[in-house]
Amino acid sequence: MKKLFERLFKKDRSGLSISGKPLCGQVSVTAHSGCMDLADNSLEAMAAGIAAGAGIVEFDLHYNANGTPVLSHRTPKKAPCVTLAQAFDFLAQHGSVRANVDVKSTEYLEKLPALAEAAGVTKQIFFTGVKEADVETVRTKCPGIPYYLNVSVRGGDDVDALAEKTAALGAVGINLNLNDVSAKLIKAFHERGMPVSVWTVNKERDAVRFLRLGADNITTRRPDMVCGLLKKTD
Repeated sequence: MKKLFERLFKKDRSGLSISGKPLCGQVSVTAHSGCMDLADNSLEAMAAGIAAGAGIVEFDLHYNANGTPVLSHRTPKKAPCVTLAQAFDFLAQHGSVRANVDVKSTEYLEKLPALAEAAGVTKQIFFTGVKEADVETVRTKCPGIPYYLNVSVRGGDDVDALAEKTAALGAVGINLNLNDVSAKLIKAFHERGMPVSVWTVNKERDAVRFLRLGADNITTRRPDMVCGLLKKTD
């Protein structure tokens, strides 16, 4: 196993982090909103992800009936949800941790900047879940907050054209399902200085494969497993 990881990390890693700073051989790990077998979009899962070594926590953004931003994959009906304000207050207590805010709806997205500023976490957050049709709304409602473009990629798609379009749309990089990732796609984005974020990687063999391919971020329900693999490369 040690020799395997030595081979994986023998080459130079030139991807970028969400802030645009060189990763210097590092891969960021995002704890999925329901990591470590805990409830999705809970503060407990966020805490467990951080404890496991993840530098980024993910949660879904939706809104309740009165328009309050909450952590939910869809419009909540009965069960109480963690509010975005509560999540930001939690994030403020972990200043070195960033948050991947997965935008499930842009309806009341304009409320987010004030909540982030009040908690002092504006520089710790970025968006995923942003499709091409959402870009203008995200830019208008949340100017200055970085976002990854979410896309689906088929085998015959022109990945160079996709990388060019992603850059033209002002996205930091691309965030896509593990089944859509290829060495060719990663190469196309890295040639343009853009990172590739992969979700949701829960099996060790998949994590090893994406580390070998050069993915810049891995979102996982098992941050302990992915962080453990990365420690073996130190």
